[in-house]
Amino acid sequence: MPTYSVDSQLYRDRVHRNGREVDHTFDPDEHLFRRYPKRYLVNGKPVPITMQFEADSGISVNRSRYSQPQDVLEPDCCDGESRPECVVLDIHCDEVPKEITTKDGSGRVFRFRLAHKPKELCFAHSEIWCNQQGDIRQACEEPPKHVKDIFRVEIARQLANREVLEFPKEIPR
Repeated sequence: MPTYSVDSQLYRDRVHRNGREVDHTFDPDEHLFRRYPKRYLVNGKPVPITMQFEADSGISVNRSRYSQPQDVLEPDCCDGESRPECVVLDIHCDEVPKEITTKDGSGRVFRFRLAHKPKELCFAHSEIWCNQQGDIRQACEEPPKHVKDIFRVEIARQLANREVLEFPKEIPR
């Protein structure tokens, strides 16, 4: 059996929830894995404008404490679909901006926090949560466009000197 196999018990033990409790403690050295469409890469790097915020939740990622990078491409962590058209971005927890102040004169501050939001088939599922309180117990708030743009640029800047991770599907023999 290959080193990485979605058919193995080791995979199911790692990826599935299996009754484990939520763990909101993120180590600053922990990594966050996010799938990203290959077609949006420019010279092999992600483009800030294409890094999307989710509609009514935080930015979906998997945490390295409970997953391997390629898990974000598997059906268990992709709502039942395989994502071979994607690469994986490796974001370090300490690279997520802590807060961004609006530039519209309102003085609002949007704070970003990491929240473990496990799913039954994807225990590592987490979100980069945003609201003005900086509290993951409060509702996630969609920040204004210019705050999203600043966030995206900061993440892209961090990723500029890092290779995206590609995991070609093995050809069955």
